[in-house]
Amino acid sequence: MMGMQFFMGDNMKIFLVHRLMLVSVVLCLAIFTAPDVRADQGEAMDAIESFDKAMLTIFRRGQDALTSQTRPVMVIAKDVTVLSEKGQVSFPRGAPDYLIFKSTSHVLLGIIGAVTPWPEENAGDARWKEDFAAISQEIDTLLAAIDGLDLSKEEIARQKRMLADARTFTQQAVTRGTLTRQDVADAINNMRPIWAANMREAARAELATLHKAVSDARNAVSKEDWDEMYVVHHGGSNVTGINVVELYLERVMPQKVAAGQVVFAENAHGNKAMADFVGYERMQRLVGAWAFGDPGRMEVDLLGYEAGSILDEMIPSPPPSD
Repeated sequence: MMGMQFFMGDNMKIFLVHRLMLVSVVLCLAIFTAPDVRADQGEAMDAIESFDKAMLTIFRRGQDALTSQTRPVMVIAKDVTVLSEKGQVSFPRGAPDYLIFKSTSHVLLGIIGAVTPWPEENAGDARWKEDFAAISQEIDTLLAAIDGLDLSKEEIARQKRMLADARTFTQQAVTRGTLTRQDVADAINNMRPIWAANMREAARAELATLHKAVSDARNAVSKEDWDEMYVVHHGGSNVTGINVVELYLERVMPQKVAAGQVVFAENAHGNKAMADFVGYERMQRLVGAWAFGDPGRMEVDLLGYEAGSILDEMIPSPPPSD
């Protein structure tokens, strides 16, 4: 019986040795094949990237071809420029009064910039003191030359009054060495009637020169070209809703606005880039029309609608506060 137990023990040892050898072989195979799996994944991702570039290259060729056909284009930037296959013609829209009224009113921005972020209490080296002193000095320099501006005596007097009030405020604050939020609010409110009037006059000056330049440009092209022409303008992202040019175009060419022939190019700079942006915009409308039956669909992030429903699943809404 003891011999049988010894025999069974040897068989068990042999079995365990075989099992260990088999496990070792499997582990070795896993070690040697794992890099191949990763290599296959890397090759596949390279193929994905290459495919994406190829598709976008073809897409952009189509967009470029569409862009080249989108002429003439009226670009409203520093001047009003008509770009056509024959070249470009510009119509100036410079408005010195606009620059004067806007620039003098920027004393308001200087004051706000000097106290932003709001200085910490008891800060002996507060930046606002240095900035206020600089504002006061700049006001003195401007006041010494302001009588040379081509403005009426009443308008010049108004600028002097606003600038003098700003100088008094900044100088007194520096002398005191203290400043409160109410001090700043009072100073701004005190100057408000003048800089508000300046903004109205600046808008009037800009609209007058813009209307002349657009009218001259429109008269310089044929009716056929005008009917096909796109109009593109730009500005900061914070004024995409309401700005002087947009309001003007809605008033003088409502048909083009309704037809989608007025385009806002927020990130395009320079006449050619702005004119080419029209081709980009037209291509986006074609993508929306082909893929969704809606030319305006690409104004929404392509993943926007799907992302909203997924976020509903991912992040549960908290209970209402009321």
